[in-house]
Amino acid sequence: MKDLSSSALRHSDASPAGQPGKHGVGALPSFTPMRAMCLGEWVELLREKAGGMPGLVGVGEGLAGLVLKPSSLQPYLHFRRGRYTRNLVYRDAQLEVLLNCWDAGAVSPIHDHDGQECWFSVQSGAFLLENYPLESGGLSPGPARLGAPTAVGPVGAGHVDFRCPEAPIHRVTATQGPAVSLHVYAGPVDRCLVFDPRRQRCVSRELRYHSVFGRPLAPLEGTTQPPALF
Repeated sequence: MKDLSSSALRHSDASPAGQPGKHGVGALPSFTPMRAMCLGEWVELLREKAGGMPGLVGVGEGLAGLVLKPSSLQPYLHFRRGRYTRNLVYRDAQLEVLLNCWDAGAVSPIHDHDGQECWFSVQSGAFLLENYPLESGGLSPGPARLGAPTAVGPVGAGHVDFRCPEAPIHRVTATQGPAVSLHVYAGPVDRCLVFDPRRQRCVSRELRYHSVFGRPLAPLEGTTQPPALF
């Protein structure tokens, strides 16, 4: 995928006047005001930090307690009944930023992050995070044996989780929703390994976006259009 420019990001930071962003089903997300910043401004800071170098030093500290201004998230809020959606905000060779939107009870598969560092920041709702140790295999498709997970949470707005190449495997459950999580990857992630503990195997899965710059790539089944969030 070609690089997505910061000018396009700034253009997508607000819905046209009088037109709310597209949201999903049920109750609307409840955002907790903390240390607020617009999404576009924050991504610009990330781009400066990346600076063409591998890794993103200090991202976790910068995310701690940060809840972005809800109006700047609105174009990317696309929900799907019973599931979660992956909504691209920014991408270049060193950096990928997503907003994931979760219906209450939505669960991710047990997965890794293709060797990339990943930061997970709760923007609204609550999540249970289950982190799995890899006991054998699991570095490529095939046999994979996981240990018992360590549960964290439920955690709410302002919480930051970090997955590194040495401990990349987790499962995420939205225990309270609709919920929104911000994801930062130190390099784009196009595929991941998905784990089946019962069969003790893992498979490679291609990752897809539900929307890019707020524009859905395909109609989302099971969605409704609620009133404007703001």
